[in-house]
Amino acid sequence: MEVIAIAEPDVRWRWEIRHGGAVVQRSDDQFDTAHDAIQDGKRRLLTLWTGEERPPSNRRLQGRQSHHSG
Repeated sequence: MEVIAIAEPDVRWRWEIRHGGAVVQRSDDQFDTAHDAIQDGKRRLLTLWTGEERPPSNRRLQGRQSHHSG
């Protein structure tokens, strides 16, 4: 995945997250500089990558689960 900055006609910037060239998500907010847009997009990418936005029921547990007898 990649984060890119998109110039808007009013000289403001937005970010897009793309995967294989297809837009996965784009910002609703506008930023004064391309750098600010990319930094915000990278923070959003991290939440997408780690799955923090998904509901807990959709998360898959990784590794072994420990079983404790009570």
